[in-house]
Amino acid sequence: MSANIHPFQYRLPRPVVGAFPGAHPGQMVGNGQLFKRHDTLIARPDPRRIDLRASLLDPFGNYQVRVQQQHSAVDVFLLADFSASMGFSGNNEKRSVLADMLLSIAASALEYGDSFGFIACNQQVLTDCYLPAGKHIGRIQSVAERLQKRAMQPGFAGLLHAQRYLPNHRALVFLVSDFHFPLPHLQAVLRSLSRHDVIPLVLWDQAEYSRLPDWGLFQLQDLETGRRRTLWLRPGLKRKIEQAFAQRRSQLQRHFRAFGCEPLFIENGYRSDQLAQYFLGRAG
Repeated sequence: MSANIHPFQYRLPRPVVGAFPGAHPGQMVGNGQLFKRHDTLIARPDPRRIDLRASLLDPFGNYQVRVQQQHSAVDVFLLADFSASMGFSGNNEKRSVLADMLLSIAASALEYGDSFGFIACNQQVLTDCYLPAGKHIGRIQSVAERLQKRAMQPGFAGLLHAQRYLPNHRALVFLVSDFHFPLPHLQAVLRSLSRHDVIPLVLWDQAEYSRLPDWGLFQLQDLETGRRRTLWLRPGLKRKIEQAFAQRRSQLQRHFRAFGCEPLFIENGYRSDQLAQYFLGRAG
């Protein structure tokens, strides 16, 4: 894990449905600072919020009360693919990058006063790494350390069952994976998460496809199946590998955008400013 992990600021695209006060504009009315509407004193019996000007202009002579929009808290989850392909180690070790993301996203959520939860999956949901939404930094750090030691197993079907561990109300879900699995499976995962605000984080490593030698023997291993294959690299084959990853990037972008979410590709290790810029661009 990186020695220096920073929180970042995030904003939600729509008002939060939450009963607990927090930092995000909410749909509930309460003691917030944003004006929502006027209501009658009988409907909202709070004399402290009487608006004299609006009351004088009321044609029925009712006292008008200012109703404020409450700022609410949101549940933030990191949903992580922990299959064997996420064990790739190139310019960076994906496992360590995932641990950095976990600590940074958790720190950001707690700084906002939000609750943070974590779900890891391979062929099934890893219940020993599951964290329900809460504010316990000690447990979060413990899970991050556990991820560094836990063996990675093949399979990604657990992502389809992760929605059972998410709340019924809308949550902010960071979906982290290399997405090296069939696109129909990705569509099924996104459909299962449709009630939530999903942030796809595509974790790749440039050593997987770029800066390959022009010539020479090159050994590949499928981390999911364990099968190895030796290739004789040449400029034409190198271009095909690079073009295949470029095509995969376009396919992922199209599929995510069809579900209303924009992916963020992380290929050179994790930096919190990447997510800060992502949310800044989404708000603009």
